[in-house]
Amino acid sequence: MSMTPSDLPPLPGSTASDAGTTAVNVAGGAIDRVRRSLGLTPRAFMAAVILPIFCLLLIVATLVAAPADERTTIVLATIIAAAAGLSSTAIGVYGGVLVPGLLLLGVDARYAAVASLFLQVLVIPLGAGAHYRQGNVSRIVALPLILGGVTGAFIGPFFAAALPKDVIARVVAGLIVLVGVAVLATLHWGGLGSVRPLNETPRVRVGGIGLTAGFASGISGAGWGPIGVKLLILTRIEPRIAIGSSLFGRIFMAIAAVVGYVLSSTAFNGVKPDYWLLVPLFAGSVAAMLPGAMTVSKLGRERATVAITLLSISLALPTLIFGH
Repeated sequence: MSMTPSDLPPLPGSTASDAGTTAVNVAGGAIDRVRRSLGLTPRAFMAAVILPIFCLLLIVATLVAAPADERTTIVLATIIAAAAGLSSTAIGVYGGVLVPGLLLLGVDARYAAVASLFLQVLVIPLGAGAHYRQGNVSRIVALPLILGGVTGAFIGPFFAAALPKDVIARVVAGLIVLVGVAVLATLHWGGLGSVRPLNETPRVRVGGIGLTAGFASGISGAGWGPIGVKLLILTRIEPRIAIGSSLFGRIFMAIAAVVGYVLSSTAFNGVKPDYWLLVPLFAGSVAAMLPGAMTVSKLGRERATVAITLLSISLALPTLIFGH
């Protein structure tokens, strides 16, 4: 009697194969559910997974290659960079976390400024691009902000060249603490009321904000977010527009500041650069940027603002009190 294929006994190993296929399907379904719950496209989800892994490998490679006495500093700098990357996409603050953290590690204030600005040119386009695609960048806000910011950021390095590094460190820390306290007080008072319509944006005032924040960032590597974003919000610009436009403008501001530092070569007199920090600072920042956006969606922008502002103040206070 002939047998049909369905009558044949299962081939050895087919049960294990089926079980493996089922397990893969279950795992794939679970991953897809997580992706959907986060509201990410498959490409964005893969980037959120692959980028941190790649960055971790870069950091591990740096730790292996670095001298033994640099390794603790590299690990601490990576943690600070991750906090800065997270806060940049969460509330638009990068240097305000990175620079005071580096000062606590004993990094020269001028090197911390240049490293912060150079890294912003590299990593901020990731966050700015996401905000641009979500419609959070307004030309009405961004253009005067960029004009003022580029001017202030280019001038800042020439002032940095004339000031002692301890003075720069304390000025930066003082600005970060002052603006942080203003932000927390504003939140405590119940917010800022209704936002302005975009067509009523005071462009001259926004340009002045860009000039002030750009100068602070040019002289110190910090201030564009802590000063610029907060002043835009105090001007009653819608927070998502303030953050998105600020991130977009930060790219041009940072480029102008880096050019200013290159032209003002005396700004580097007596500076001891620590090149071992550049890769972990870059990798730590990039690894945390996408999780930063997810953190905001889970915590809410106000709670994220409070958490990151408190972190920024706590990093800046020791430098303000004790100096560099």
